[in-house]
Amino acid sequence: MRREGVMKDLDPIFHPRSIAVVGASQNAGKIGTIIFRNFLAAGFKGDIYPINPGGGSIEGIKIYSNIKEIPGPVDYVIVAIPSTYIIDLINDCVAKNVKAVQLFTAGFSETGKEEDRRLEQDMVDKARRAGIRIIGPNCVGISCPANGIPVPTTGGIGKAGSIAFLSQSGGHTEKLADIGCVREIRFSKLISFGNGSDLNEIDFLNYLAADPETKILGTYIENGKNGRMIFKLIRDMAKSKPVVVWKGGETGVGREMAASHTGSLAGSHLIWEAAINQAEAVKVSSLNELADTLLAFQNISRLKGNRVAIISQLGGGAGGVAVSAADICSWHGLNIPPLDSKNLDRLKSVIQSAGTILRNPFDLGIMGRLPHILEEVLGIIDDDSNIDFIMVNERIDFLLAICSLIEIHAMNNVLINFRARNKKPIMVVSTQASADVDRISAERNLLEAQIPVYSSFDQAAKAVTHVIKYWRNRDDSSQ
Repeated sequence: MRREGVMKDLDPIFHPRSIAVVGASQNAGKIGTIIFRNFLAAGFKGDIYPINPGGGSIEGIKIYSNIKEIPGPVDYVIVAIPSTYIIDLINDCVAKNVKAVQLFTAGFSETGKEEDRRLEQDMVDKARRAGIRIIGPNCVGISCPANGIPVPTTGGIGKAGSIAFLSQSGGHTEKLADIGCVREIRFSKLISFGNGSDLNEIDFLNYLAADPETKILGTYIENGKNGRMIFKLIRDMAKSKPVVVWKGGETGVGREMAASHTGSLAGSHLIWEAAINQAEAVKVSSLNELADTLLAFQNISRLKGNRVAIISQLGGGAGGVAVSAADICSWHGLNIPPLDSKNLDRLKSVIQSAGTILRNPFDLGIMGRLPHILEEVLGIIDDDSNIDFIMVNERIDFLLAICSLIEIHAMNNVLINFRARNKKPIMVVSTQASADVDRISAERNLLEAQIPVYSSFDQAAKAVTHVIKYWRNRDDSSQ
């Protein structure tokens, strides 16, 4: 299907006028009820209807006994009832002219039983004849924050943004959405498609490639089916949008789990790794690395140079941290050059106290806690043509023992203002040694200003290296 057709076909899923939740009831513990309440809490912008033969109401909203009773149109239906009722439900959806059905319900082809596989196929055949698209079964469905559509099962919804995540796994979708809320990873769409009985990764990749709201794609893949087409689409998309791929089922045990999870064939690890590299996408190996990398792509625009200035501005044993940071960054292929002589002289005129190291990595000692000094240092580094980006080591837990939260916010405001005004990207490494609410508050201010924060230099260096490699490949491919 041409991408224009896919956009028209799938837009009612992400921008529905109305949603019905089949299986919502007055029983607060039922998953259908939880999903319905999550949509209410998220502020879904359309009409939403609970469906259950038992009737009653939820939050003063009438529960309809079936979809056909709803007075207005229904674009999208979420299903949380046993699989034995699915064919009757699809018949009702056909009568109501529903556009799409998403099944949280499991018990289809993923069980490996022939009768369950036939039930799934019968459902899809009946839906397709009526022009209804199926998401799932065995999935958590989609989220579209701009429309007030949360991750249905958890209610997770952050600020709308430019990152899409496409996954067979509902659990990874739920978890990444939660990480996104904490770390200000801002999503355009999140998609869990489960068994992919009708709509699968091919359909959604075509959609996201054409979607103007999506600038960056992250994807988790288990399936070995359609591999050639998947990577053709990823290669095409990666020419204009960064694509970050996490491949599941790379070990023997992982492949067995993938098969039982969504009925997938995981495929050869080496073949998939080669395909990802040939597609010039970014390969990651864990959910955390995926989140780190998406955060870097979101907040660091088109970085191609690998020359980093490392600032340990806050003292308290920062010299040793700077040494290990230099080792870690070098291991990941980052270059740590000196400032040019003119800017080094400027730096020496600003930092004149003992206990400092004025070569890259820089240890500013206690002087780094003074906002006006930090501002001057950042300005000097920003002027230096030997430097492409800046990493700041901010030991917030240590600072809280010797500074007030007001002082820490003052230092962070310098970083925030620098990010807003200056050309060089800036990242913060803040080792998480506690769950102190003040530390979380300080980090939150940075994240909301779209300064990426990492809990280790290893995470930060790995993520930024992915960004640099991607944009260098784009330049090489265009020549």
